[in-house]
Amino acid sequence: MSIPTGAVWRGPTEGDAVGLLGGLYSYRARGADTDGAYSLFEVEGPVSTPLHMHHGEEEGFYVVAGEVSFQIGDEVVKGGPGTFAFVPRGVNHGFRLDSPDAKLLLLLTPGNAGHEAMFEEMGEPADDHAVPAPPTSPPDLGALGATAARHGTAMVGPPRT
Repeated sequence: MSIPTGAVWRGPTEGDAVGLLGGLYSYRARGADTDGAYSLFEVEGPVSTPLHMHHGEEEGFYVVAGEVSFQIGDEVVKGGPGTFAFVPRGVNHGFRLDSPDAKLLLLLTPGNAGHEAMFEEMGEPADDHAVPAPPTSPPDLGALGATAARHGTAMVGPPRT
């Protein structure tokens, strides 16, 4: 196969991945791959993010499989496969993968504005592309918040339980 210059192709277990918050975050496209247009991540596993907001990025969510709940502002909404949500910068939000088979795509624009490095700093490399073992203790929200702040994200509340 001959991929044209500037195009990107990755199979299901190619590219970078990190274990974070009990889930697997697979880098499907980095900002460097898209000339800064966007970053795309696939998330799976028992993830529940803290309520947060971005200072410099918009975020789109697409539910590929399973059930996912979103908190956007004060509203909590649930979605199944095919559900899309969009959150502009400056709006509080979070998500939780509610079913064991859930897969969620995160599309952040512009690309590489902070999330790529933030996920790498918060998580652990997952070269095997497997969902990590569940954490044995709750996340240190203070440490997560400090890391997030360095990358343009503000933690504003704990994960939904």
